[in-house]
Amino acid sequence: MDLSLSDLLLLFVVYATNILTFFIFVSRVKWLDAERNLSITTVILAIPTAVVASLNMTAEREWPYWVMPLVFVAWAILDLVVDIVRKQEFRQPRNNKILVPFLLLFYVGLGGMGALTWKIGLIFWVVTAATFALQFAGMAYAFRHGKA
Repeated sequence: MDLSLSDLLLLFVVYATNILTFFIFVSRVKWLDAERNLSITTVILAIPTAVVASLNMTAEREWPYWVMPLVFVAWAILDLVVDIVRKQEFRQPRNNKILVPFLLLFYVGLGGMGALTWKIGLIFWVVTAATFALQFAGMAYAFRHGKA
């Protein structure tokens, strides 16, 4: 199986984002000081994600191979501005004008890239599904503690 650089970067971004998001949710309950650094690390993943989009566009791959990474990059820009630079609270209390686009960009971008791992290979998709489930376990944990 020959994996291109864009495929390897895509796998890295999807797995790392799912795992980091798990730890972000857990940190909201257990390690409050760690959440900001975990969030910044997740936003930094927009850099290899932009490379994925560029490589796939240059290789003239089908549109999902470059649009889904760009959606994730758009989420990272929004997160950078709202969460990191402005430190604007929008989760609790909920500000749906920010929360809805934030969640849509994140899950469409990440979910779309995760779906692409199916075409890379079944084993890669299984790891994607497992790390995605881990992310949701972290979310459930945070919800149980009123911190999602």
